[in-house]
Amino acid sequence: MAYSLNPQTIVAVIGAGSMGAGIAQLAAQSGHAVRLHDAQSGAAAAVLARIAADLDGAVKRGKLG
Repeated sequence: MAYSLNPQTIVAVIGAGSMGAGIAQLAAQSGHAVRLHDAQSGAAAAVLARIAADLDGAVKRGKLG
């Protein structure tokens, strides 16, 4: 089931594990502002760094413009 969100919708993701990271990345790539929270200190920052590295790699491989 697919949902269409208003581009101005802020997406909140609770939990910076594998699933939360994927949801946060997909929402951000779709143009949404994303708020990411995890109970573990530093987890959200680590996810942001991982997403940045993943996107950088995709650009270098020509998968993302």
